[in-house]
Amino acid sequence: MDAHSLTLRFKTSILVSAVCLALSSCANPGKTANEAGEKYGRTAIGCVGGTLIGGLAGALLGGRDGALKGAAAGLVAGCIAGHMWDKREKDLQRLAAEENMKIQMERVYQAPSQDPVQAKKSAKKDKQQAPQNDTVGLVAQIEDSSMFGVNSATLTESGVRQLEKLAALVANARKGEGTEKAPILVIGHTDDTGSAEYNQTLSEQRAKAVVSLLAKQGFNAEQLYFQGAGEGRPVADNSTQAGRDMNRRVELVELKDEEMLQKRIASEQHNPRYIQQSKAHLNQVPYSSQSQQSASTNSTKTQSKTRKSGERASANKGIDFGGKPAAKDNWELASRFTPNYQGGTGLFSSAVANDAPIRSCSNDSKPVIGEVKNLAGKALAQYKTTEFMPGMNGKVWAAKVNGHVVYINPVAVLAESNEVAAQPMVAFTQNYSKKNSEITGQYQGHATVYPGQKNMLMRIFIADSKAPIQCLDVLLPYGGSKAVDGTLYYPKQQQTYVADYRPRNTDI
Repeated sequence: MDAHSLTLRFKTSILVSAVCLALSSCANPGKTANEAGEKYGRTAIGCVGGTLIGGLAGALLGGRDGALKGAAAGLVAGCIAGHMWDKREKDLQRLAAEENMKIQMERVYQAPSQDPVQAKKSAKKDKQQAPQNDTVGLVAQIEDSSMFGVNSATLTESGVRQLEKLAALVANARKGEGTEKAPILVIGHTDDTGSAEYNQTLSEQRAKAVVSLLAKQGFNAEQLYFQGAGEGRPVADNSTQAGRDMNRRVELVELKDEEMLQKRIASEQHNPRYIQQSKAHLNQVPYSSQSQQSASTNSTKTQSKTRKSGERASANKGIDFGGKPAAKDNWELASRFTPNYQGGTGLFSSAVANDAPIRSCSNDSKPVIGEVKNLAGKALAQYKTTEFMPGMNGKVWAAKVNGHVVYINPVAVLAESNEVAAQPMVAFTQNYSKKNSEITGQYQGHATVYPGQKNMLMRIFIADSKAPIQCLDVLLPYGGSKAVDGTLYYPKQQQTYVADYRPRNTDI
């Protein structure tokens, strides 16, 4: 390595170190940014961070003159952005006190841009880039107990008054800042009382009621988006009244442009924060005998011709995967998965996830969450990536479990976005051998991938209660052909059992 390279490397190290010092730590960007802002004021952090980063970046590129110019530019950008969001947050806090509203505020930050492959390598090494304090939005979580009646999507009198005041506050601020064209997304949330489908519909109707009122207050309908997340994104424990109150909320998201909105929507679909408060639906009736939609199979000859009420077809009798009774609250993979709340889009929130442990898929349910819609009917482009994770480009993954082969077809995960490109079928061959390799049965799965520090969690649900498998949790590497670890949950003797399951790419 020549002297010039050593010098450049040394300067780069100084830059990274200074950024970390400015923000206290590089290990947890959301927590660091939040704590620093609370302690010193977010505008001050923006000014300091902008000055340091601009100055040091300028020094790297242009020496002393570059440092001065970079510091000046960073100072202006950091202070202006920090002041704008500081003022908005304080105004909302005053409104909350005036109207006795419970509002939790979060900042949305954008981490430094990074090549997708390099980003995954960094995550794999448990290293995260220090945030450059680029605040791109604000989130207000508003408990909606005073806004809507029980099972109603009609705003109450107090709800109308509160929202009219909020609309006036935000509109005046946006006009003064020149940010009238910035998008606003309103998301409705419920607790888990009632069915997931009903809650999703109700939450979407409530979100639409809110954006409709904003439109009446002068907001451009093309900038207003709404979504119903139902019970699918809990932030507190639904087993307590206080937790249910926190989960019944309206989430108001204001971002600087539609690109950030697309990234926010994508990152929330894979946010591991929400599976920390999951609740068992499958464990309630782990092996229901009630008839549901039949699974697709390669043959119908296994169906009983004289089926009695509640009796299963012979192919759908319980299969012993050689496991043990699953723990209700302890997740077998907990020690091998550490959530990454930043994800692949580069956005992260100042909201710090609580210490609640992640539970297994058998203590969780398929999230029923609606699409993001625009009040004026305008289409919103989705945040998409086209590059697949290495080894996860649509091939079959499989593993033998107690003599039975279980297949996931396909495993298709996009890099950066963590999006499942194609929902998989979960198939199995009972008592597999060279002479007996035909598929015994296959079932439609619903998969979601959650980013971790060193690996990804692919969680697959099977809705058909006649399936011999309930769900699968598979830890996938950031590029590779074999699972890091995994578990398969299945019904046996009216209980949920768990067996080890480590599939690999069968094409390798």
